[in-house]
Amino acid sequence: MEELLEKISPEKRWAITAKNIWRFLVLRGAKTILPLLSKDEGVYAPVWGWEKWGEINTKVFGDQARKLYLKIKETFNIPIEDAVGASKLSYAVERLVVGPEIEGKIVEATPERAVYKTFKCTLWDIYDEQEIHSELRVGCHGGHEVWYKKGLMTLNPKLTCKFTKAMGKGDPYCEIIIEFKDA
Repeated sequence: MEELLEKISPEKRWAITAKNIWRFLVLRGAKTILPLLSKDEGVYAPVWGWEKWGEINTKVFGDQARKLYLKIKETFNIPIEDAVGASKLSYAVERLVVGPEIEGKIVEATPERAVYKTFKCTLWDIYDEQEIHSELRVGCHGGHEVWYKKGLMTLNPKLTCKFTKAMGKGDPYCEIIIEFKDA
């Protein structure tokens, strides 16, 4: 078995592992969480409702984002004294968490403002692959927005972050604007 694994490049192993972890999480959410949230699906519906799910999601994503952003910032010594550093940190976090198949680009970067776009999302591809066309899919941008805001603002309260476009809202890509307020 070791010989077989050694023939697969580390990059390819990372891509396969990341995608399979996210595939599991997406399917788990679609098969167990969604019925608990929806109005007329599943035996237990409506147990939580979308409002309660939003609270839980915000807490979980926010807590994890704070820890991960700090860990990656320290591990790779990425300064976030301005919007450029914050966008670089966000790019690193996104790529390390979701895997190498995600495609994004920093399209604008000044000390005061940076714009980051995600054109191809591993999660979005998995939703398509699994034919998940539900509220769970549409709501993905909410978790990501919390992820960016809590992660960055915890490390530097002068940063603001907002999504101006989201695939979950029907846009062709996600766009995140990070601004640094020196006041």
